[in-house]
This record gives sequence, C-alpha cells and structure tokens, in this order.
Amino acid sequence: MSRVVLITGGSKGIGLACAKAFAALGDKVAITYNSSPPPPEFFGVKCDVTDTAQVDAAFAAVEEHFGTVEVLVSNAGITKDTLLLRMKEADFTEVIDANLTAAFRVVKRATPGMLKARSGRIILMSSVVGLLGSAGQANYAASKAGLIGFARSLARELGSR
Repeated sequence: MSRVVLITGGSKGIGLACAKAFAALGDKVAITYNSSPPPPEFFGVKCDVTDTAQVDAAFAAVEEHFGTVEVLVSNAGITKDTLLLRMKEADFTEVIDANLTAAFRVVKRATPGMLKARSGRIILMSSVVGLLGSAGQANYAASKAGLIGFARSLARELGSR
C-alpha cells in the first residue's frame, strides 16, 4: 500500500537516505529543499521551513501532486557551531528556528489531514547531541533536545487519535 511521504530537507544526507528507503517500499515521496534540489526521481518542492507561508505552499503542492501527507519526516536543519562565549544571539535563534520551530510548523500543517484520516506517522530527526550535549553546540543541542520533548508531547496528545 503506497503512502504519501513528505521529507523536509531530503535532498541529501540522512533525508535523502530516508527518501530512498521509503521509495524502495513503494511510497510516493516528496522532498522539500532549500538549496540543492533532490534527484529527479523524487517530487521536489523548494521550501524554507523557517517561513510558514512557504511551508503551507509546499504542503499544498504535495497535496495537489500526490494527495494528503500520510507520513511526515521533519529532517531539515542547520548548524552554526561555536563556543558559547563567541556565539551570537542570532546564531542561537536561527538554529532553534530551523531545527525546532520548523518542526512545529510542518507538524502543525500535517496534523489536520492525519487526524481526518485517523492515521498518520510523524518522524522528527533529533540527535544524540540532544541528550548528551557537545561543546560548541549549545544551540544545536538545545534544538535537538527540544525535538525529543516535542515528540513525547505529540505522542501523548495525538497518539490515541
């Protein structure tokens, strides 16, 4: 049974590996990207996940092409590593926005369709750094730890539905 899968930040690295794995299962895979387009076998949508309007437009494009998103992989993210004493506040907030708040944006946009269908899967890509921390990665670690808490809250709020 083919599902509609949307992977944010799926044009390279872990996101692309996920896209290939879902495609191998026969799923219809859409990928959002910001700079590097995905390989031509995937439906690609340019989207800056830090912009709610672009997130809405990306979902609309995927829904028009494939239908309602049934599996969401929130993978898009950035790093701006530097020691705390050298870190600019903008570097902290940009990483939180791209890694954590963007996950909120895409999950919030995907959830109504999943609830209506009474089915869906949400995968949030975190990191071991979110549990252990790492020197020079206070912003990244905070964003990834936040994803863990966000996922646990989503499970309690949406899991039964």
